[in-house]
Amino acid sequence: MDAEVRAHELLLADEKIRAGMNPQEARRQARLELGGVEQVKEQVREIRAGHVLETLFQDVRFGLRMLRKSPGFTAVAVLTFALGIGANAAIFSFVNAIVLRPLPFGAPSRLVTVLDTKPSNEVDWLFVSPNRFEEFVRRSRAFDQIAGAENCYFRLESGDTPILVQGGCASASFFPMLGLKPFLGRLFTPEEDRLGGNPVAVLSYSCWKQYFGGDPGAIGKTIHRTANDAEFTIVGVLPADFKFATEQFALWAPLGTDPNYRDRDDHNLLVFARLKDGVTLPQAQSEMDGVAQQLAREYPATSTGWGITVRPLQRFYSGVRNVRQTLLVLLAAVGFLLVIACANVANLLLARANARRKEIAVRLAVGATRRRLIRQLVTESVLLGVMGGATGFVLARLTFKSIMALAPYIPSFRPNAIQMDNAVLAFAMAVSIVASVAFGLAPALRVSRQDLNDSLREAGRGAHGAVRDRLTRRLLVASEIALAVVLLVGAGLLLASYRNLQTDRLGFNSDHVLVSSFCCLDETHYQTQSDFSAYYTKLFERLRELPGVVSVSGVNDLPLRQFRGAGSPFEIQGRTAPSAGSEPAADFFFIEPRYFETLQIPLLRGRPFAEQDDLNSTPVAIINATLAQRFWPDQDPIGHRLRPVQPLAGDPGSRWYRIIGVAADAKQRGLGTEPRPTIYRSYYQSMARYTFLVVRTRPDPLSMARAVQNVIASVDPRLPLGSVQTLSQQLAQSVSTQRFSMTLLGLFAGLALTLAGIGVYGVTAYMTGQRTHEVGVRMALGAQPIDIARLVIGEGLRLGLVGVAAGVVSALLLTRVIRNLLYGVTSSDPITFVVVSGVMVGITLGACYLPARRAARVDPIVTL
Repeated sequence: MDAEVRAHELLLADEKIRAGMNPQEARRQARLELGGVEQVKEQVREIRAGHVLETLFQDVRFGLRMLRKSPGFTAVAVLTFALGIGANAAIFSFVNAIVLRPLPFGAPSRLVTVLDTKPSNEVDWLFVSPNRFEEFVRRSRAFDQIAGAENCYFRLESGDTPILVQGGCASASFFPMLGLKPFLGRLFTPEEDRLGGNPVAVLSYSCWKQYFGGDPGAIGKTIHRTANDAEFTIVGVLPADFKFATEQFALWAPLGTDPNYRDRDDHNLLVFARLKDGVTLPQAQSEMDGVAQQLAREYPATSTGWGITVRPLQRFYSGVRNVRQTLLVLLAAVGFLLVIACANVANLLLARANARRKEIAVRLAVGATRRRLIRQLVTESVLLGVMGGATGFVLARLTFKSIMALAPYIPSFRPNAIQMDNAVLAFAMAVSIVASVAFGLAPALRVSRQDLNDSLREAGRGAHGAVRDRLTRRLLVASEIALAVVLLVGAGLLLASYRNLQTDRLGFNSDHVLVSSFCCLDETHYQTQSDFSAYYTKLFERLRELPGVVSVSGVNDLPLRQFRGAGSPFEIQGRTAPSAGSEPAADFFFIEPRYFETLQIPLLRGRPFAEQDDLNSTPVAIINATLAQRFWPDQDPIGHRLRPVQPLAGDPGSRWYRIIGVAADAKQRGLGTEPRPTIYRSYYQSMARYTFLVVRTRPDPLSMARAVQNVIASVDPRLPLGSVQTLSQQLAQSVSTQRFSMTLLGLFAGLALTLAGIGVYGVTAYMTGQRTHEVGVRMALGAQPIDIARLVIGEGLRLGLVGVAAGVVSALLLTRVIRNLLYGVTSSDPITFVVVSGVMVGITLGACYLPARRAARVDPIVTL
């Protein structure tokens, strides 16, 4: 090609000579007209087939050579970028699994939840009663299929010890609605989904493997439901990849056969549906609003004040415990971290491009086009990005187990849904390439537009464009500081919130308390209150005899369970009954008489329950201080009577209960909640079939677990044993979402702070180095080292203050997003903002120290 171009140049020169031009001038004009040998060769290559791949390979090879020649620069840039990409990859693995990835069912966007609401209550959804569910089925026209489901429990025989397994009781339409086919056998039918229907069950794949060894012969075997000791025949096994929100459901049975389903007005069902084709979510919501109004008119006693909410299934479950909001906040945080990392790398590229000005000028002078140079420089940036992305993905994989160990319970619909899989790798590489182009394009454009004369003259080196370069670097560093301030403020607010939760007064002592569950006192063997009382008396007597036991009691529902719905409505004797739907509500607990003693809840007034408070005595209750203050603010509530509006499960009937005591408030719904009106009733005046044992011990509670379970098994060997853990463990689990968000956001804020400090140091050091001659002149004219240090630190401090100011303003706007995640602190908490601003200013001053010290030691004689 070189010979062809030169031959063409000679032909042009010959033509001009024949036209009468001087030979020397003719050759000069030919070269000018042709435009230079290298330029012509480049143009020819660009129009030749396959030139794109050829030049791409050339750019990649040259870029790799240039990066190998600067190992320090390459290592710093790749590591900086890897920190940003690694954090993004780790959080994206959660967001992708929980928020973005469609549910593994047919037409997942058509699946919704249909739940109750009560606008007068503080929760935004509630379980549905069986009566209302059947009305939903009968009246709705927006759904192809609608199904209800609830928790139910079964007993598996495994050796000498029966095992308690949690299952789901669901309508026969549940699996067809999801488009699910069995792995083995069959699913249950509508004929079996009714009271008196054939009792059958289908196993989860994991249950089939764990308890039946994956034996196809499990079909036809039986298990027992704990509620009534009824035998259920196994008819199928679900696919291995089926999981509905939780891995705890070991099997499923028809909802209609559940004896608890007979509590027609007890709100205990989750309702799911599939929208008909062509029906939108707003249309379905509008229809169900009309259904709610119809039910309120026709059944005022049970439906007045109740509404219905229709929500996408995936969005509903991803919103449990603010998981969705937490993940999106963390994704935004790692996005900020990536921008800070990119700003640092962009500053490195600007400094490197300035050092290569002469090289670039020579390449332009010998014929390289600006477009070709920009492509080459961007290719180098993309190489940095790809290497940083790959390194970041490796870092994310290495830290993934630690992050998963910290993560709270997150509902999902696939086994092991959260993984560092190919989707996360693709995301990491895509973000790497986009970010590398973004941070590499500006330096490439800047250096390709330089003036060749200035760049090639030694005296002009570094002069042209210096002001613009300095402004660009300062803008990048100020942006880093601002984003770091936003992250630090967010982390500070979550830290303050978590600290408030940790110091929140629960109203009971969770230390040295063992919690063990068993289920259930079935209807076959425990039919009367006398049966219940005899069992509990024997159980608690034996437990109190164990060495190391300080106190023992029982309760039908543990504290710290954050969702209990709206509570149950009640009425007070002698007061005008409120209209239907506006009755006051309270949380009801069945407790063994020593419950307050065991959890160390003070009794403020009256007396505790006694074993003599049984069915043969006056029904009695104990209320908490919140209820007493609300309904008897200036009176003694002792002796007054109240009762639930609707009989509760385990309640022998709608009886008036005389108040015999007032207990101190206990935050039964967990840390960060306000005490709710609460009514306690005695085990010996109700039939509580499901029991949590609460055992206060002297030694480590878990060391007593086996002994406690042995006692339970000795009293009734048929009762399956549930999980055993400490109340302190449950307390930690109740704030796991807050701990997860605080820890990760704090980690990301620390990385952002480090990167911002490095950015300030790098820019200050570089700009100070560029001004060495100026510093020498100043010192020659009489400036003292302290004056030079003050000059450098002052410029860095101004840069930091600008960034902090911008960050504070941004944080005031952005932290409103996390208001729902805070407790005991506002999103504009002045202490947090002041502390963060002070820390950022301190980091800025620290980053300026070394450059200022170096500048103050400049020798003007050597410099000039």
